[in-house]
Amino acid sequence: MLPTRYGLLFVVILTAMLAGSINYNNNLGFLLVFLLGGMAVISMLHTHRNMVGLKVLAISARPVFAGETAVFDLVVDSETVYRHALVFNLGKSGKTVEDTEPGTQTRIPVKTPALHRGILKAGPLKVSTSYPLGLFYSWSTITPELSCLVYPKPIFSRLRAEQNTGSEAEQEQGANSFHGVEDFTGLKTYQAGDPVRHISWKTYSRGQGLFTKEFAGYAGKTAIFDYDSTKGRDAETKLSHLCGQILSAAAANLEYGLRLGKTYIEPGRSHEHKHQCLKALALFGKNSGKNE
Repeated sequence: MLPTRYGLLFVVILTAMLAGSINYNNNLGFLLVFLLGGMAVISMLHTHRNMVGLKVLAISARPVFAGETAVFDLVVDSETVYRHALVFNLGKSGKTVEDTEPGTQTRIPVKTPALHRGILKAGPLKVSTSYPLGLFYSWSTITPELSCLVYPKPIFSRLRAEQNTGSEAEQEQGANSFHGVEDFTGLKTYQAGDPVRHISWKTYSRGQGLFTKEFAGYAGKTAIFDYDSTKGRDAETKLSHLCGQILSAAAANLEYGLRLGKTYIEPGRSHEHKHQCLKALALFGKNSGKNE
């Protein structure tokens, strides 16, 4: 615990008041100095009490996409003390200020930006307070191994993949599009000959131009998303396209697999399968420092 800059200024002013009271033998001045000094001492005790005994029980984080904000959920136990204005921050991230109630476990979200795909190392967790008067600053720092999985930033485009309609997963090579009239996949610029019933009139009425709705039907088909056949100027762009393809396929309940360098993930359509594919994209090339 240390005095804040306001606390130091308070001490300087209090010292000047004490010197003036001694010089002029002013009893009211002495009374005011000792009253304010006593308030400062009590403030220091409350600042210490606001921190002592606080326990961090658990820390967890859900995966996010690059460019989003990672949220680390802290579970803290304040024991029998009502704690005010506790400040939580991870590394150089923004601060989260929360109060906690006695006898309960409080969940506190602490945010930090996730700029790049891979494993986000959050850094040390700092808990601090300057309650109640801001004259003293008390803090504690712990360094747990905090990390959050960051998926590539998705780029959505027309669903293209290696198609498999039989039991052989690698039967056909190339980029095939799955077209149909079952699920809405996006908008494209209107071209002469497009069905009138597929025109997006809402977009046209807003003055955004004339677009045609695209639909896709995926019944009985399996998509294999291949890194080598994905277009992109660099590895990160390819991974972003693959991420968008996986999310689109999952939303359409399409069975899909992933070929990523030497890694091949068998087709599936469950939530766990989607996480497995996205995790492979997030960690691609991160262990060895090159794309394999």
